[in-house]
Amino acid sequence: MKRNLKADPHRILVVDDEEGFREGLADLLGMEGYSVHVAKDAVEAVRVLPGFRPELILLDLHMPNLDGEAFMRGLAGLPASSKVPVVLISAKEELEAIASRTGAAGYLRKPFEAPQLLSLLEKMLP
Repeated sequence: MKRNLKADPHRILVVDDEEGFREGLADLLGMEGYSVHVAKDAVEAVRVLPGFRPELILLDLHMPNLDGEAFMRGLAGLPASSKVPVVLISAKEELEAIASRTGAAGYLRKPFEAPQLLSLLEKMLP
């Protein structure tokens, strides 16, 4: 499902405190032709948002300092980022309800396979 490498690839911000998971996602998405920036937590994500201007955010729910739900509430107050679709990533049982409650554009339950993620991204970033 490799995407055509374009001069202006879609920009995705990956926010997850698990370094191996975060870097693995970044590698996969980079190989698929996306422009990827990573953040180790929601606080770092808030700092990089203005400069990177992602078209989609992949967000872990359970992180130190500021969890995914708090990040979502804060994102709504940032005019330039409030309309950026967010896909929640978590192993939490109540993930679907959290996605609905926070206004997330979608969700993926950990663990997931690469084709699940890539299919979701193809639908959200045509």
